Amino acid sequence: MSERRGRVLVLGLPYFGRRLAADLTSIGWRARYLPHPGRSPFGWARVAAAVARADIIYLIGSRLDRRSPQHLLTLVRRRPIVIHWVGTDVQLALEAHRRRQASARLAERAIHWCDAPWLGEELRQAGIRADYVALPIPLPEHEPPPLPAPFTVLLYYPVDSFDREVFDWHTMSRLPGAFPGIRFILIPSPPETLPGPLPPNLEARGWVDDMDALYREVTVLIRLTTHDGQSFMAAEALARGRYVIWTYPMDGAIQASGFDAVSTALRRLLERHQAGTLGPNLEGRRRLLDRFGRGAPLRDIDERLRLLLAR
Repeated sequence: MSERRGRVLVLGLPYFGRRLAADLTSIGWRARYLPHPGRSPFGWARVAAAVARADIIYLIGSRLDRRSPQHLLTLVRRRPIVIHWVGTDVQLALEAHRRRQASARLAERAIHWCDAPWLGEELRQAGIRADYVALPIPLPEHEPPPLPAPFTVLLYYPVDSFDREVFDWHTMSRLPGAFPGIRFILIPSPPETLPGPLPPNLEARGWVDDMDALYREVTVLIRLTTHDGQSFMAAEALARGRYVIWTYPMDGAIQASGFDAVSTALRRLLERHQAGTLGPNLEGRRRLLDRFGRGAPLRDIDERLRLLLAR
């Protein structure tokens, strides 16, 4: 382990926050993640004490309105506050800006990063300049497994109604009927949460614990959203040599949206599979690892945090 670098308190989205705190700890930062305390006075007291001790506050996701705890942070802290914008939080920030409820102090005082280039373009509408800074994504180092014998499509559609608002269920729900001869798997929504009846070639599995095993079963991941940050699933699938059809641009993936474009992209892959010429997506894997492999995102964050600490 390298030298101790300083205290970083990570707050915000648990999935990203816990991973990042562990990554920062592994390279010498005294990093700690604390979940949102909810209505617990003890929880808020613990967060307040950690805020007072931290050299850097690192928020993964944020609110921008003047009544938010994030705004209050700028009133009590002079030391750095980093906001790493990752997806739907950008939409909420733009809504606060449209309602004229955004905190100008938070927009100006915090250091803003975003995990996808298009989020920086969106944040400029609220007067926020955010650097594109990729989050570390855990990727397998071993060679990708062979594609499965049956051509199989993985669909992602969340359970929570708020999260579902940015997913194109209309297109996803039409695909199994348009491709009756191939297998579709949908996660993490169980069948009873979906409008039925489901087509016979669509298996809704619900929550999956072992994603590595699931990626071995699939040929292509389809992720269709009206708003998104950098998809960890897209990166994970590419790292395993799978094909990815996604609404947003990503090196190694196929960008498509709407039923016609998505079904055309899927049919081309299926035709190659039927002709026996579809192997693992090695070019997609190579381009992904060029960007996210060998610890590059973590090194970038480390260097940026060290500059903030020196200031």
